[in-house]
Amino acid sequence: MKLPILFNPTSGTSAKDPDALLRPLPKELRERVEAIPFGPPWDFGPAIAQATQAGGPLFVWGGDGTLHHAAKALIERGCPVPLAAIPGGSGNGLTRGLRTPLEPAGALQRLLAGRELRMDLPRLDGEPFLNLCGTGFEAAVAHRFHRLPGRGFRTYAQACWQLWRTWPDTALNWEAEPIPYNPPQGRIERIKTAFHPSPTSLPASAWSLCFANLPQYGSGLWIAPGADPTDGALQWAALARPSWFDLLAKVPQLFREGGHTPLRQEGRLCRATLRLDRPLPWHLDGEPVAERDRAELSVETRAFRMQVTGACPWT
Repeated sequence: MKLPILFNPTSGTSAKDPDALLRPLPKELRERVEAIPFGPPWDFGPAIAQATQAGGPLFVWGGDGTLHHAAKALIERGCPVPLAAIPGGSGNGLTRGLRTPLEPAGALQRLLAGRELRMDLPRLDGEPFLNLCGTGFEAAVAHRFHRLPGRGFRTYAQACWQLWRTWPDTALNWEAEPIPYNPPQGRIERIKTAFHPSPTSLPASAWSLCFANLPQYGSGLWIAPGADPTDGALQWAALARPSWFDLLAKVPQLFREGGHTPLRQEGRLCRATLRLDRPLPWHLDGEPVAERDRAELSVETRAFRMQVTGACPWT
């Protein structure tokens, strides 16, 4: 029995070639796996059964949306095998956050020789997600991006541009258990903090609000650099709307792992009930979900099985 590699031919910005994925593998590894095309209506049952019989993990080659659906299917069955994510989407936030190589064949080979990581499993109103969820501007972009033709950073940037100037801030009311958080800072940031301390409380309003289990949106944007998928907490990150000047001077810092910007306010919490001043769109791992004006966030510690490479910094 071979390990299945499910791949979504429609995800990402380029066609997927299963032969090119498997060809670089040594013969003994190539004989352990088989590539199987896959897509909606997302019946993962047969592949999970095959992966379980073959000793796991379940390989999925696709974008964050495909991986989100695979994770839900595994969770519904009690996580009988780990999920092994091969980057094949337009943003690849989950795999980038786990430090998986972005070249699919290299990722597959390293995952076959990898290890299992027990990750935290966060939930929004009971619905699980692996990487992040959010509301406000970022969720409006996710909904717009889902409706636009094409994929990739250019299409995502188009959705951002269409909403950037018009999307308003949202008033927030919290019932939460925050956790002390001291973000790492360079010398210049420490000097600035000494004269202008950053707010330590949960924000009363936000333009864009994210709850992160891992540090990246995708496409190289580090929304929550301090996120740790093994600490039993969620990293929240609130973004202020950038001005024209900010787009040039401050937004680029979000694309640096160690970048600091006053546009981002962040902290940690283990649970929260959040009320908004109006119903707003939300997303789970970039997948659009229904509008709501009240949301409950929770975390199950180390409840999800993930296959990772040796480059993953968490154990």
